[in-house]
Amino acid sequence: MIFLAMMVMTYASTTTPTSTLAQSPALQAPRTVTVLVGGGQDTTVLDGYFPQTIRIRVGDTVTWKMTGDPNHPHTVTFAAGSFPGPKDPVSGGEPREVMPGRWVPVPGGAAGELMRNPVFQFPTRRTGAPVESYDDTTYINSGELRINPRRGMFRNETFSATFTKPGTYRYVCLFHRPHMIGMVEVRPATATDVPDQAQIDAQAQAEMAHLRALIEKGKEQSKAVRGLPGPNGATLWFVRAGAYEISGAELRGQSFDFQPKNLTIKAGDTVIWESVEGHTVTFIPAPPVPEVFIAKPQADAYPLFVQNPKVFEPAKPAGVYHPAQHFNSGPIGQTTRTGISWALTFDTPGVYEYLCAFHHEMGMKATITVVAR
Repeated sequence: MIFLAMMVMTYASTTTPTSTLAQSPALQAPRTVTVLVGGGQDTTVLDGYFPQTIRIRVGDTVTWKMTGDPNHPHTVTFAAGSFPGPKDPVSGGEPREVMPGRWVPVPGGAAGELMRNPVFQFPTRRTGAPVESYDDTTYINSGELRINPRRGMFRNETFSATFTKPGTYRYVCLFHRPHMIGMVEVRPATATDVPDQAQIDAQAQAEMAHLRALIEKGKEQSKAVRGLPGPNGATLWFVRAGAYEISGAELRGQSFDFQPKNLTIKAGDTVIWESVEGHTVTFIPAPPVPEVFIAKPQADAYPLFVQNPKVFEPAKPAGVYHPAQHFNSGPIGQTTRTGISWALTFDTPGVYEYLCAFHHEMGMKATITVVAR
């Protein structure tokens, strides 16, 4: 009896109670979930990640997938590690968080000749390489995601990363900083309070619908034609390049159009274009529309994408518009060196078409109709 009691006591001391086993969290199988990048159609533009914040587990993979207009680019960029070349701060980020600068000098080029920074333009993952892992210590970048690739570029519509460490990680679009920011919240591999793909999709659609409603409100706010008395009886007219909901300043939802789209003025009047996001006001004497970049192939390397001066450099051969000459504002907006506005005077009756050299493929075109005074 004594021996039997000792055996029972030994067994009890070396086993785990059923209640304790039931409390032990189980590891969840790794999975892949999808986040949408961009959205909208034609001149309705959603510059966001949908959903903006996603909660996953350690070991999960996130795949970002381009949607919306096929000619509007984005990146998915985690800026925690080092990379070569110029660096810009991340808006609202920590001091260690930096992004690659947009432009670098063209090797062997003329003074002031700039090209897209390859660290910005191209992915950190080479074709055929394994999916990248992220733990808040490296720099990983999708490169330019675009459904219709630029001339000289490869097709690049998705980007994936596997997350190996709990934490909350910020990522950005290098094209649309500072307003296009996303967050990945990584929970332990045992977490159960993470959404499934259906819940992720529902949240994405709700956020997109919210932005579309704001865009429609922004269009209504921009409908009024604004004019002020100018010198010698002329009028100064104002045109917005791009529209968004003004009171909230939600730049993730915009209309890439000119407001008003078709403006009628009198000879001698001046039009002033204003922009927050980077757009151009470009009058071309004859087709085709100039390419944004001049692609220069390289042996065994990605091509160089050099700024086309007909797009990036202001061109005003005269103070008064003439249809036989190329007039161009260059990029105007809050983050451009050419400022937020550009003006041109018209003195010859006629109908004159113009466009945004960056976004004309999306439908960003308009007209100025000049009638006799």
